[in-house]
Amino acid sequence: MGHEFSGEIMELGGNINDFKVGDKVCGINVALDVGGGGQLDGLGIFRDGGFAEYVKVPKKYLFKIPNNVSTKEAALIESFANATRADKLSNIGDNQNIMIIGGGNIGLCFMNYLLAEKKPNYMVVIEPHKFLREKAKEMGATDAFPPSKVKIKKFIKEHGEPTFIFDCAGLESTINMAIDLIKKRGTIILVGVHKGTISFPMFLLNSKEAWLRGILGHDREDILASLKFFAKGLINVNKLISEIIPLDEIQKGFEKYLEPGEREFIKILVKL
Repeated sequence: MGHEFSGEIMELGGNINDFKVGDKVCGINVALDVGGGGQLDGLGIFRDGGFAEYVKVPKKYLFKIPNNVSTKEAALIESFANATRADKLSNIGDNQNIMIIGGGNIGLCFMNYLLAEKKPNYMVVIEPHKFLREKAKEMGATDAFPPSKVKIKKFIKEHGEPTFIFDCAGLESTINMAIDLIKKRGTIILVGVHKGTISFPMFLLNSKEAWLRGILGHDREDILASLKFFAKGLINVNKLISEIIPLDEIQKGFEKYLEPGEREFIKILVKL
């Protein structure tokens, strides 16, 4: 656990010349850069991660933080690296009709990035939790709806079908919703990871001639693009951080995701 973290270099291994003690850095998996035929690797996923006071980080996972970015803000660089990868693979341009399904941390990171970089015609977020829908609108979404086809289709009738849909939930129901709502020859990007087999309307995908593309993780180019985006200072990423808890309360932090009822937070950070 602990796959997105930042901190200060306290000690260096041998033969490392491009970092120094005291540097502010973030540790991010370069999952798509490793050898072994694309085998996945990474801190906090396949080996121990950042939930400790001191962490030994291989050089390939270490990135300097821009001078105008705090270590707190830098904890979100990994989340935005997913957005920069989706930007690259989707070939999305300016003035598009964009819909994001799933308004949690990743969905809202995508929304903030695309609003800042792509100047869409509209930006709509589909999210069951009212708190997250309200946060999406506060951050610039044109509108935010619960997963109700009646309300969504009323908006589409007035403003046009989405040309790009980013599914940040990864459920069978959300993929089917995306195929149903996408404009003819539009693009659906699968960001959320669904474990298992799903069914979806293949003929509808054919008849709409829609593009369906998945993404997973990020490579070095995507991380560097995220660092460059942060350096621009275009958004206040602190608004995505709902709470900071000490390490000894980490169990309570995880359990918040399991509580029934309305979710009232975006991202929880752990301070060491």
